[in-house]
Amino acid sequence: MKKLCYLIILLACQNFSFSQENNPSTPSPPINQLPTAPKEFNSFKERIYVGGNVGAWFGPTTFINLSPLVGFKVTKKFSLGAGFTYNYYSQTYNGRKYQSIIYGSNVFTRYYVLDNLFAQAGWDRLSVEDYTSPIINSRVWVDNILLGGGYRQPFSDRGNFVIAIFYNINETPLSPYPNPIIQIGFNIGL
Repeated sequence: MKKLCYLIILLACQNFSFSQENNPSTPSPPINQLPTAPKEFNSFKERIYVGGNVGAWFGPTTFINLSPLVGFKVTKKFSLGAGFTYNYYSQTYNGRKYQSIIYGSNVFTRYYVLDNLFAQAGWDRLSVEDYTSPIINSRVWVDNILLGGGYRQPFSDRGNFVIAIFYNINETPLSPYPNPIIQIGFNIGL
């Protein structure tokens, strides 16, 4: 009987000693492998956003602005983008109508310093009428280098209203916008 008790105690101790081993179904990661950071985006589509500025007023002075843009989020805080600008301006003065059309393209880079506050640098290349030229209806390309920043106010999970203020550090007499330049628009993620 004593031998049977010793045998039961020996077997019980043996089971307890095996219970201290690691579970073989969950292998430990290799020592030389670094942990990976969580993915910022689940798909390419989440990186793309569209938006821009739309504005108009009508009357003796008519102004129409269409400035669509497409952006690409490189990271959650840093994005690059490009857009197109079209402005129509018309004014009646002393019974005579004056008209002007401005068009061109732009590129920009945006960095969020806080959740909704961003810094932005951009370059606009716009075709404007050259009123200094002796040739009637001549046009010239004007480069504008815009530095500034702004604030976004979310209105949905993927949409934001955006207000920004810029300063054109390359302002010339033919630059179509006086400093400072204030823009109000929107961005919508796809």
